[in-house]
Amino acid sequence: MLIIPEIQIRTGKVVTNSIVNGTETVHDISPLEAMNKFIDEGAETIQIIDLDAAIANATNNESLIKELIQKADIPLQIGGGINTLVKMNDWFEAGAARLLVGTIAITDRPLLIEAASRYPGGIIVHLTTRDGHVIINGGTTETIFRPEEMIYELQMTGIVGVIHKEIKDKSYQIIEALALTETLSHDISIPVYTSGTVMSLDDVSMIQLMPNINGAVISHALFSNELSLPDIIALARQKHKSPDPDSITPIVRMGQHQVIRAYLAAYNSSQASRVWNLSLRNQIIEANPYMEVLVPQTDLDVDVTTISPREIQAYYEAELDKSDIVIVILDGVESKSWTGYECGYARAKGKYIYGVTSDYELSTINKQRFSAMCDELIHFNANDDVSASIDQIAHKLCTRTMVQDHQPS
Repeated sequence: MLIIPEIQIRTGKVVTNSIVNGTETVHDISPLEAMNKFIDEGAETIQIIDLDAAIANATNNESLIKELIQKADIPLQIGGGINTLVKMNDWFEAGAARLLVGTIAITDRPLLIEAASRYPGGIIVHLTTRDGHVIINGGTTETIFRPEEMIYELQMTGIVGVIHKEIKDKSYQIIEALALTETLSHDISIPVYTSGTVMSLDDVSMIQLMPNINGAVISHALFSNELSLPDIIALARQKHKSPDPDSITPIVRMGQHQVIRAYLAAYNSSQASRVWNLSLRNQIIEANPYMEVLVPQTDLDVDVTTISPREIQAYYEAELDKSDIVIVILDGVESKSWTGYECGYARAKGKYIYGVTSDYELSTINKQRFSAMCDELIHFNANDDVSASIDQIAHKLCTRTMVQDHQPS
């Protein structure tokens, strides 16, 4: 569990907001003194927020923060008004380890994707919520977006993690905020951190018992002397056994940005079916940049008319060995296809097999035989147009593959 001290700066001074009543306090310590104190006390990384830049004040703390970066010997992640690629490049050139972005993650998805692509491992999103909705513009604007839907889409942009903070207008309950953070962390493969939920060591212990939360950002409790950073770090490093081991989702074990290799078993002599298969592959890749999909019928550089069936089999086995999952298109399976062998080989190797079908009744012997080898079935509506069906299948596959453990048993 990573503990991230946060230094918020307004007009060159360290300020914090009380979790309970939102009152801003100016602290009698300089940003440099605060940073050095945290480093001496064992911080692995520090988050620094320019509050003036966050609200587009003409005067900000950029020069001060760049001085802190130069004097720090641990990674710093910087936030506040970073909303263009030019600003991002400037901060990375100044030595920032990561950049924290908020509003643009919601309002300018192409910019977020471009930033994550240009600076792999360098962009982390601050996701603020209130009463079930995402909040932007420094907590002043409520959107129609639900965090549960938004966090999956954010993951697909290539960001390195999400810091979630729940804010309340009147009352604040830490357990409510943590429950939402825990929920958000279940279906994605990147780290999720909680912010604004630590006022005591008991809060740290409670977060430890939520194994899908990767760490906590702490500010006010440190500067108000309610807690000491060494005590928090020592507690966070202790090994705690979850009271419910099943609450640890497989995605935690997968780690961040692990590529999933998929083998699409969908041999068909129909040209239209082959085009459909390729469209599905392209949509899966677009929906989940962490997936690679092989369509052996078209992707393998093999002339099946010039080699023996045993040689063809060897090519397919090699690709199946390298794959994490197998996707089988059950609709339209032909008797002369390799699908039966591919499923049997994958089953023997312990690969996780997804069957894709529009037939809930599995009305043919072929479908029944192949579906029996599948670990999970993905259904789609054949009455939809082709694009809608492919999008529906791709979304379901991407969602399921991100929450399953695909290591062979």
